[in-house]
Amino acid sequence: MTVSLGDRATTAAQAGVLLAGLLVGLSATPLHAGKARPILPDGEFGDWKKAGKPLVDPAGDGTPGGLDFGRLWLVNDDNALHLRVEIGRETLLQETGDTGNKIRLYLDTDAKESTGLPVEGLGADLEVRFGEQELIRYDVAGLASSEFPGGGSVMGFPTFSSDVFEIRIEMPLEGEGGTAKRRKVRLVFAEDTSGGDRLPDQGVVTYKYPKKKRVGEPAPIDWLRESPQHLRLLSLNVEDSNIATRQALYTRLLGAISPDILAFQSLTDWSADQTEAFVASILPAPAAGWSSAQIADIVLVSALPILDFELVDNNLAVHIDLPNELTPHDLVLFDAHPPCCANDTGRDVEIDNLIATWRDLLAGNGPFEIDPLDAVVFAGDFNLVGFRRQFDALVHGRFIGPSHGEDFSPGRAKGSLAVAPLRHSDRRMAYTWRRGTSRFAPGRLDFIFFSDDVATLEKGFVVDTQSMSKKRLRKLGLKRSDSLGVSDHLALVADFSFAPQR
Repeated sequence: MTVSLGDRATTAAQAGVLLAGLLVGLSATPLHAGKARPILPDGEFGDWKKAGKPLVDPAGDGTPGGLDFGRLWLVNDDNALHLRVEIGRETLLQETGDTGNKIRLYLDTDAKESTGLPVEGLGADLEVRFGEQELIRYDVAGLASSEFPGGGSVMGFPTFSSDVFEIRIEMPLEGEGGTAKRRKVRLVFAEDTSGGDRLPDQGVVTYKYPKKKRVGEPAPIDWLRESPQHLRLLSLNVEDSNIATRQALYTRLLGAISPDILAFQSLTDWSADQTEAFVASILPAPAAGWSSAQIADIVLVSALPILDFELVDNNLAVHIDLPNELTPHDLVLFDAHPPCCANDTGRDVEIDNLIATWRDLLAGNGPFEIDPLDAVVFAGDFNLVGFRRQFDALVHGRFIGPSHGEDFSPGRAKGSLAVAPLRHSDRRMAYTWRRGTSRFAPGRLDFIFFSDDVATLEKGFVVDTQSMSKKRLRKLGLKRSDSLGVSDHLALVADFSFAPQR
């Protein structure tokens, strides 16, 4: 007896073996033993080193020019499932078209194929369409309801383009007394194009949570600076001049932070003098008095003397006199706000000009004179929602356009500038922008970069009053709603010390 399977004739026994193998392949489920790990979702991956072995999708099985999923790591903490996934080419996670993607993540949160949307061998309870910025929840009957990504239940980092992303999915553990009731979830990644890649190639990924393992939130960062000799910098996009109309909120916030230098962005309704006067009404008067500078929507107020400043497109370069009893160095501070959103061309130009100005200052050809060993800090809302080349230009001195000549080392002997590793003071989060009704998930748009050969970051944090305890809020004189009321951006705070000798 023979049985025909396609063009191939086999014996019945052979057919049975082949069919059994085929069924096993189709139903194969990569199992991933869970690991409870503290992961900071920030687009940097140093905290994934102990995440265990990844699942590996074969290379080269995607369509030409499309995605090609690679390795996938999965871990969890008490509040979320964390995924790190390689996608095979540089892309914008929250964008479709040539520079974006049509990635689908189907997640079966109860590991029951009988509930949710029947798709890809799952009963999907959540579908994430990253490129289209869509979150879709499915009830037990498979009925769909949409959700704003801006709420933050699913977040991907970095916010700029990359070929690897870490994704945080809000999925709190259940139960009391340290006993986690969640047992496992199942998931599939797929590219929604003809012949698009799938991870895994067959079956689904099952993630099994570790038993009774918990990962608590980190200890809150004390807002007090460690030494009165440390210089405290505040950087904040004030969202269309909110500071002018919400003075009570800003009074509380600035009073609690008590910065020495205030780098504001998106402030057009007040002049430098008005902003300086408002700051002076809140904070103690410095020995030399407050000073300020302004260009376009950038206003900088300093308790230390401003030696000189220059406009760089719509950004500000300021030379600040540091106290001689602390350090012989001075500080070059760039307060930056390059163009937003899809304007990659404009952002390319302004970021190139910013980093070129620092190179020229170091070479003695800049708009004002500095010592080539002075410290440098770049702070602001850099709107890094486009291509990674902008981040690389700022940190590594790699010019985007050809007009500025050879690349250089912005950190001098250190090579690159350091990226301040800032997290929320009271929670393991690093996003700096959020808007609950937005189609975009919370992102990391604001940064502080610095030369760590001269400057040392002694303490740093992002201010989000929503995640703070009542006790902490009372101690600092703040309200839980203050961060949301101040701006759609969160305040960045960094305390620096400087090398005591040349």
